Amino acid sequence: MRAFVAVAEELHFGRAALRLGLSQPQVSRQVRALEDSLGVELLQRSPRHTELTDAGRALLASVRETLASADGLLTRAASVRRGCSARVNVGFLWSTLSGYVPPLVAAAAERHREIDLGVSQLTFLEVLPALRRGDVDLVIGRPMWQEHELVEVRLCRERALIALADEHPLAQHERIELTDLDREPMVAFHRRLVPSAYDGMIERARAAGVEMRIVQHVRSASEALALVSAGVGIYRLPASAAPSFPGVVYRELSGLPSATTLVHRPFPASAVRVVIELAKDLFGDADIASQDVARALVKIDGAT
Repeated sequence: MRAFVAVAEELHFGRAALRLGLSQPQVSRQVRALEDSLGVELLQRSPRHTELTDAGRALLASVRETLASADGLLTRAASVRRGCSARVNVGFLWSTLSGYVPPLVAAAAERHREIDLGVSQLTFLEVLPALRRGDVDLVIGRPMWQEHELVEVRLCRERALIALADEHPLAQHERIELTDLDREPMVAFHRRLVPSAYDGMIERARAAGVEMRIVQHVRSASEALALVSAGVGIYRLPASAAPSFPGVVYRELSGLPSATTLVHRPFPASAVRVVIELAKDLFGDADIASQDVARALVKIDGAT
């Protein structure tokens, strides 16, 4: 099944073999064995082209689900061997990894040894689908800025920082006011990567009478900081996610703090509830933010 998935994704037996660390004939034999066991042809092969058959396309999702279940069984067995009675998978965004993973993992190991805590990084767009599929049990991230059927809890507010080139005029300030950002050249993530958060940031600033002038879009924080260092623009980020970077200084931004949220499915399992309560105990300073997070957060503090 793993051989079939690799070939289905690569559409090339040679690349699939490299990816799996096998020889090409081994991959071919394994895929053929799967086809024989199922009684259907999954792939159409030619010397220059490989493509999925209708049966292959129809069965690919089921094969992936079967592999995921098998991986989950192996993970569960490893947890049992270590004396853990339950596994809880927690997802994080890049901006919550460094600030929230270490204390949560350490506290779980100290207070709840019966729980095997798994950690994974997600992109903003992966959060809701990963929770709906059950890939993760909860996510510590940022406000989703959209309505959904899951439970979204605001854990805390943290300082927002502005990253500036060390020679930027605003670097002379100890603290930057939101109005200082009006039409200031800025660097931001591509809207397609964080659509609701992108729109939420623009709307929050506009409500305060500030027009965001975004001159460059990026795919990662490191790319953003490199552009800041080069003097292209400034960049806003949470204080817990601000690394040292050559040529970049940070100044606190007043009036536009960053919110950290926890998202999970309704009626979580008991082990998941334990980790949720642990996260609230470690980080929490608020109750449910509501399913319409944008309006609720504005009601709470006017600019979160």
